[in-house]
Amino acid sequence: MPHIGIPEHNESLVYEGDSTIGHGIWPSPTLSIAALLRIPIDPNQVPRSSYLNEANFVFREDSFDPVTRIRRGRLYKASSTRPEDWWVQPHPAYYEEANITRLQGGSGRLRKRIFAFEGWRVPAELSKYKSSALIALGTADAFTLWRIIDIERIVTGEDLLTLRARNSLGVLPELNLDAIPQNGRDKLQEVLERLNNSAYRAGPEDIVESARAATQWSVGMYLANRENNPKILMNDIGELLKQLKDRRILQSLIPIMATLHSRAKPNEQERYDTRPLMDGDAEYALASVGMILRELGWTI
Repeated sequence: MPHIGIPEHNESLVYEGDSTIGHGIWPSPTLSIAALLRIPIDPNQVPRSSYLNEANFVFREDSFDPVTRIRRGRLYKASSTRPEDWWVQPHPAYYEEANITRLQGGSGRLRKRIFAFEGWRVPAELSKYKSSALIALGTADAFTLWRIIDIERIVTGEDLLTLRARNSLGVLPELNLDAIPQNGRDKLQEVLERLNNSAYRAGPEDIVESARAATQWSVGMYLANRENNPKILMNDIGELLKQLKDRRILQSLIPIMATLHSRAKPNEQERYDTRPLMDGDAEYALASVGMILRELGWTI
């Protein structure tokens, strides 16, 4: 299985090889500290530092499309010994290394201390459940989440992964706090923060659940302040819908949100023979909450 290695004291260089014999890759590929996560996400599993001697995985990027936010590349798992001695050919970025090898007897190779990572084949279990597995790239203070959408074994024996950005589910619009009624404003920020966290860490069912709660509280706040009746805040989403005869867009969004929420329940799936919720449904729920907030005039 192919290995890649990064020198102990020069992390801008990358070598590739078999076990402890390698050659330099130039230009150097983009490498990211990586972690494999399962939904629901435990943020403590994301690496806290970028030190290679602490990393369990690195991701080697082969291509990235910023429009579709699709990334292709390979995962490598850390070798058991770090660092280890490698014999490497002179690196193409450092021509003087060729002279050094000649002075050392013409072996054509240099000895270097390397942090090594071995090509990692995706286990059968992860391949089977790839829709519920995520890859975190980066460290705890700055990371992105990626969903595995395809796995292809190439001639080197490595698995080429196709990833799509999980945060493409979207970011909620920024609130204009001055435009939001004070009565319920803090609670609104709380439910939207919960929804935003779900978008990055939870499965579609939890995202839809949080989106419904955000919808209910947003519309309830709007009506309670419009009618000067705080008791409206306690109404269910169905009762709120009856009071929105003059807001056609809100009237059209809320029933779909309620239907999506019911689909998350196994008994409803069985009763109506509906499919389980998917990431696309979660995307819709998030987009709907954003539209509701904009329709209410509460965003920047």
